[in-house]
Amino acid sequence: MLMFKQFIKKRKYPVILFLLILALVIYFVVNLVSTQAKLNAVEQEKASLSEQISRQEEENKKLKETISNEDKDEYIERIARDEYDYAGENERVYYASDAE
Repeated sequence: MLMFKQFIKKRKYPVILFLLILALVIYFVVNLVSTQAKLNAVEQEKASLSEQISRQEEENKKLKETISNEDKDEYIERIARDEYDYAGENERVYYASDAE
């Protein structure tokens, strides 16, 4: 027991230095792991946003093609009839009722 106390007294500063370095290493490792996890989450979000951009660009391309077609009037008329239930002049719109 006496020998152990003498060993600790002789090695007091190197033990404290060792514990300090160990604490710093643990801190940096935890920080690195945390940063890596955040980086992975951001990269997944980036991939998702890139996919959304691709889909939106494809939709924009289709809409530009539709607008540039010569049958714009027919397209507008079809959208007005299908989505907004509009009717042309001298036309009547009938709705089918499934009620029994």
